[in-house]
Amino acid sequence: MPLEFHEYRARKIVNVHKHVDNWFWTKYSAHPYIGCRSGCEFCYLRGGTYLGRRDPATFDTLIQVKTNAVELLRRELARHEREVILCGDWQQPAEDRYRLSRAMLEVVRDFSFPLFVVERSPLLTRDLDLLADIHQRAHVSVVISFSNVDPALKQAFEPRSPGLKRRLEMMAALAQAGLLVGMSLMPVIPFLGDDEGRLEEAVRMTKDHGGSFVLVGGMTMEGVQAERTLAAAAQLDSASEGRWRELFHWTEGGQPVYGPPRAYHARLGKTVRELCIKHGLRDRMPRTIIPGPLAANKRVAEQLHLRTYDLELEQADETRIWAYRKAAWLVDEMKDDIGELYRGRGEPGLRQLPGVGRSLAGEIAAWLRETQRRPA
Repeated sequence: MPLEFHEYRARKIVNVHKHVDNWFWTKYSAHPYIGCRSGCEFCYLRGGTYLGRRDPATFDTLIQVKTNAVELLRRELARHEREVILCGDWQQPAEDRYRLSRAMLEVVRDFSFPLFVVERSPLLTRDLDLLADIHQRAHVSVVISFSNVDPALKQAFEPRSPGLKRRLEMMAALAQAGLLVGMSLMPVIPFLGDDEGRLEEAVRMTKDHGGSFVLVGGMTMEGVQAERTLAAAAQLDSASEGRWRELFHWTEGGQPVYGPPRAYHARLGKTVRELCIKHGLRDRMPRTIIPGPLAANKRVAEQLHLRTYDLELEQADETRIWAYRKAAWLVDEMKDDIGELYRGRGEPGLRQLPGVGRSLAGEIAAWLRETQRRPA
């Protein structure tokens, strides 16, 4: 089907997350386009949860364009606290035609907000000048999105997305410019792209092209997206359907569970962690901390979120995982300096925080002592 653009004036542009994202460390997001020409079969946006009233069949042929995105962003950022914003969308041909993402970067620069970008399109390198300027004023982190680095898998699941080589060249260019950049290996394709050999190739390519981390996540399955993804897998391997149905508890005539079991996620995460250690990379992206009176809160919250991920890989008791997750949210959203609380009242003061017991208070105290030994 031919590509169409539908221009409209949006009511708002900045999404404010309830909690800071513990993968990308973003508090805000702002996107100028809805829909995507790449049309990857596995894209979670095709699922019912995120699709809204849109027809899934036109997700990659009808691009909605928020023509007032730039003016909205300037108006809305003026009343938000400085936190990391995920901003822009360099998909082609939309960005070639409208250049909204570049103009949005100019707004982010003017307000000195830290920026996070997740992207597949090499068009992002067009705006290296602005990215470097924002990085000098605040900070820029970039994740280059992949599901795999195997050309056969790319052709089956994302035939219209930018080429793998071009994405890696983009990573190298961003790294050379001094930006924090890494790979997002999401979603890893079950049974076809999750073996150790393919995962190590992705880690090695990240290292070779200047990336400093690799994030990994499994496949989700929902609605039309699930059907399309399963069909693409079956084209490569006829045995895939049975294995995928078992993994996602997907019976004939029924619906799959949204994601694989905990054990699958844990194996995937631990494998990539070991490979990252082998190649001198990280398996989590460092958090951007804005200097200021609450910097210690952000550092402690980062450590709590990292510990939450460790526990997920260990398949720890869910109650324990949630204790760390809730503590991370609590500390991150405190309006007072947790360091002052600790200096004034010690660990007993930390234990007065909701949900923080003796063990958690001890860990927080240790992180605070470490934080106090380095600049905010």
